[in-house]
Amino acid sequence: MKWEVPRCKKRPRQPTVSNLDDFDISVIRNKINEFYVVKKCVPTLRSLHMELQDSIQFSGSRETLRQLLHKNGFEFKKNKNERSILIEKFELAPWRHRYLRTIHQKRQEGKHIVYLDETYVHQNYKPKKSWQGPSTSGLVDKISAEKRHIIVHAGSEKGFVPNALLVFSTKSKMADYHDDMNKNNFLKWLEEKLIPNLMEPSIIIMDNASYHVTQINKPPTMHNLKADIQKWLSDNNISFDECFTKAELFCLVQENKPTPLYEAEELLKQHGHEVLKLPPYHCDLNAIELIWSLVKRKIASKNLGVHGTQTEELIQECFSTITASDWKKITDHIINVENEYKTRDRITETELEPFIINVREDDSDSDNSLSGIEFLESDFDYDE
Repeated sequence: MKWEVPRCKKRPRQPTVSNLDDFDISVIRNKINEFYVVKKCVPTLRSLHMELQDSIQFSGSRETLRQLLHKNGFEFKKNKNERSILIEKFELAPWRHRYLRTIHQKRQEGKHIVYLDETYVHQNYKPKKSWQGPSTSGLVDKISAEKRHIIVHAGSEKGFVPNALLVFSTKSKMADYHDDMNKNNFLKWLEEKLIPNLMEPSIIIMDNASYHVTQINKPPTMHNLKADIQKWLSDNNISFDECFTKAELFCLVQENKPTPLYEAEELLKQHGHEVLKLPPYHCDLNAIELIWSLVKRKIASKNLGVHGTQTEELIQECFSTITASDWKKITDHIINVENEYKTRDRITETELEPFIINVREDDSDSDNSLSGIEFLESDFDYDE
């Protein structure tokens, strides 16, 4: 008789490096750029690994670092002289360029710029290190992190948007806190918390989380059933023959694919606001990421002997200590980061300013090929 081995229940596997947040990922990106621009040398996995151990106390192996780089938009490719280097995916640079030009223009127009995002704090969140001695044992980390509190907020250089803070708890054990948010929660927060408390038309800066970019009337893909593709074509008044194969139907979808419309963006537009999406993997351009870091340090320093039921009160208390002055310092820092990107990407001030010509009728000088064109005065020397 053979004994059956009982199957163990699978538990969520924690990543090798679990203490990295979005800001640390941005530090990694900036370190790679620093190798090229400042140090004038090619970053290798070994040299980058040593730099990150010093700068952010990176505790993972080189293999873990390699996986992080692939996950965050870097590839290991051969360049023209057949030497392998880390390069940025080609589609990220133009997205960043468009973002930098757009936000520069909005600032020139005096628009109110609001940054929003989500983060989380565990109930037993404490500092990673503390002073300890012969008679002082320091902090003791509990094995279980207990409940996770999801935080949603928004702010600008004037401070947090009043009454926009949302904190709710979840027992999810997933490594990615984005699994605890969804489209319904986010849209409800926009309708009930953010929009009623925005006192002027604003530019809303947000990342590309799935619930931020839920598409209206999203066209089907080849993964959908044939009946679903037929229904989408019928709903959009696109004619097709019943004998068409799935591939033929999908060709019709591709030919008639509408311009994407996003629920959150359309909701904000209805109330006079505009959405500007961050380039992927560029959370270092989102001011609220630094606010999260500031708030979490405050929470960790005060989360001593606090009962689990009081964690939410502690979170709200720490948020109340962040002032408009803190926000102003951080938004000024973000502008400096934007300027660094402009320098690295060689985006000049002349490229940021729109080139405008005014066409006018002028009958007196019809033979001149430049008649009717008025060049605006500029402080920049285009001959340089």
